[in-house]
Formats: sequence, C-alpha cells, structure tokens
Amino acid sequence: MNIKTIITAFCLIGTVAFSQNTATVSQPVNPANSAELQTFKEQVQAANPDMKVVSVNAVREATLVSIPNPKIAIFVKNQTKVAGMDDMVDGVRDRISAELAGAGMIVMDQAEIASGFNRFKVTTAEERAGLIDGVFTGGSTVRVAQMLGADYVMVASIISADRAALIVGGKQMMSFTLRMTVKVSEAVQGSSVYGETWTHKYPVTAENAAGTDANVYYNDLLDTWASETGAKIAEKAKTWRRVETTSIQMVSFTVSTTIDELIKGLETGVRAPNELLDEMRRIVGGATVEIDGATVGSSPGAFQVAPGMHQLRISRQWMKDWQQTVNIQNGSNFKVALELSDSGLQRFQSLEKLRAQIARDYAEAMALKGVKVNFDTAAWRDVSVGNKGSEINLEKKEIQQQGLINAVGR
Repeated sequence: MNIKTIITAFCLIGTVAFSQNTATVSQPVNPANSAELQTFKEQVQAANPDMKVVSVNAVREATLVSIPNPKIAIFVKNQTKVAGMDDMVDGVRDRISAELAGAGMIVMDQAEIASGFNRFKVTTAEERAGLIDGVFTGGSTVRVAQMLGADYVMVASIISADRAALIVGGKQMMSFTLRMTVKVSEAVQGSSVYGETWTHKYPVTAENAAGTDANVYYNDLLDTWASETGAKIAEKAKTWRRVETTSIQMVSFTVSTTIDELIKGLETGVRAPNELLDEMRRIVGGATVEIDGATVGSSPGAFQVAPGMHQLRISRQWMKDWQQTVNIQNGSNFKVALELSDSGLQRFQSLEKLRAQIARDYAEAMALKGVKVNFDTAAWRDVSVGNKGSEINLEKKEIQQQGLINAVGR
C-alpha cells in the first residue's frame, strides 16, 4: 500500500497536508467523546472560577513518510565441480535480479558490491583463502549489509548438478537434476526472512541427450528456478518488515588484550587516581578496537552494539592484527592474545623486550604527570631494544639511573 492509498482512507476522517514524500493527517477531537479532554476542561475551569470555559479544541495528528523500496545485495555461489557451471553464475544472478526488480526491489549491481568490498579492503579471494571471515565463510550478514548499504542480503547456492541414466517404460532416458538453496537475511539483526531448498529434474530421452552439452539442460533448470524462486521472494517481500535500528536494544561488551594485562601488572607499583591509571592503559598499552570496519575506541574498554554477529578487529603497533567474526551478546567479554608482527619481531626480537619497552614508556608517561613509580623487577631479565649502535638499554640499574622508577628486587 503506497502513501496515496493510505491518505485516501484517512480522508474520510480528517484533513490531509502534503509535502513532497510526506503527508500529515489530522482529525478534530470532540471533547464530549474524550474523557481526557473533558478532564482537562474541568481542570481549567477549577483553576479559573471567575471565568467560564466555552470551548476546548484538540486535534489528532499523524505524519506519514513514503518508504523507499528495499535494497538487496545478491550473491550466487557454485558449489559443484561441473565444468562450465562457474560461467553460469552471473546469468543466475541476472535472472533472479530481474524477478526482484520487477517486484519493486532495488537490486545492487555487481560494480556497486565490488566497490563496497574494496572500500573495506575485503575481497572474495581473501575470504576463500581463509584470511578473513565473510559472507562466503559463514561471516556476519549484518557486517556485509552495512558495508554495502543494503536492507537485505540474498545468498543463492548451486548445491549439485548431476545426471543419471534410467529406463522408463522400456525407453532409455537421461535425468538431469539441479539442487539449489536460497536464503535472504535482513540487515539490522541478520535474521532470516526467507529460505528454501529447491530440487528439480529434467528428463530427456537418451537419444536427445546424446551429443548435447549437459549445461544446456542445467541452464533450463536454472531458468525455472529463477522464475519460480524470484516470484516467491517477490510475493513474500511484501510481508517483510524491516527492523528499524532505533528499535534495537543495544548490548554492552568489553575488550581487553594481553598488553592490557601487562599494563595492569605495572600498576602494582603505582599510587595514582583511577582516572590516571585508565588514561595510562589507553595511552601506553591500548589497542584500537573496530566493529564492522568502524573504529569504536581502544582497549581496555566497554562498548555498545546491536546484538548478533559482528566483525571484531584489534590492532596495535608492533602486533599482528586480530580479526574474527564474533557473536556479541550482553556482557560478552573478549580477552584477545596479541602476538608480535613481523616488524615487531624485527624491532624487539621477543615479547620480553617489548615488555621492557612498555615498562619504560609507562614510567616516562607517569613521570610527565608527576607520579613516581616503583616497579618490582625481581623477575625481569636484562634486555636491550634496537639494532647495534642504537640500542636502548633497559637493564633495571640503567632505568634507576634515569630516575624513572625505583627498582625493588634483585
């Protein structure tokens, strides 16, 4: 039902004002039929006994806006090993796109989808190589939809395409079978709004099948699938209700890393307000936290997001990026173990040396705040950081001489 149809219904009970894609419907309210207005009238009269209330006016008013056609991103993947089937994938997508576009849905074109993936440095090749999680490896539909700006994501799969010889009524036949699955998910919570498994057979005489490429019959089956499934989805789409982001109850979750744990260990030798300690954790040890490609803060920290599947990425200088598709629910706590990157290994050679550098950075940052720290270095090994000729010696005695910390222990 479009906005003009709705307004026609309301014209019987009120007045209508149009403004481009919006409309305001109003209706006068009779105080005699409204207990709320009658009470209001009595309150006004009681507050003004020397005057008489002669009229009470009120209007019910509703503002309507036109809803844009939903935007859908379509992915088709071939899971068969049938020669030539990969070349048919684009044709499958074009057929189903035509069906959905005819039903009033906006189908994103391939260039638009490729641009969205490239913008977030995500490619199908990376996903298939296992470097990241994504739509092709069970990743977050929500993340993919947000990347592309789609309301819905559709994934259709060619599960199998095979043929079998059989005899029917004494006649030799060849039966071609195609199996497809399709799933459509909405973009806010990632919940499925449509799903179907489709199996169809195409029997032909062995004589007609001889010398004919099997893909000719598979192509006919794909035509039938696209027509039937597209029509079903187009019909069902009228009943789909897009979830408004504002109606989603956000959940809280926390992120911390092994670097944060190291910083906490250094705090045992510091007497400072909690606010200053929190600041030092972020400045000296904090790693960048990203959700679905957007930076939301640094660790350790608490964050809010809509519940469900999300892409969580943790990055810090000298450390390998940590990236996973995770299911975030209220109270989720992610403790991430970070490892030295190639450049980190070249710079520090070991986590022990990185630990010593962080200790020095921490002491220097605290000194700038006028706070003296008292590290227990009993369990520390003497280490140095840097290349020959430009080493930063981090032995406990040398640190003491700089006046950064008071060493306690051996």
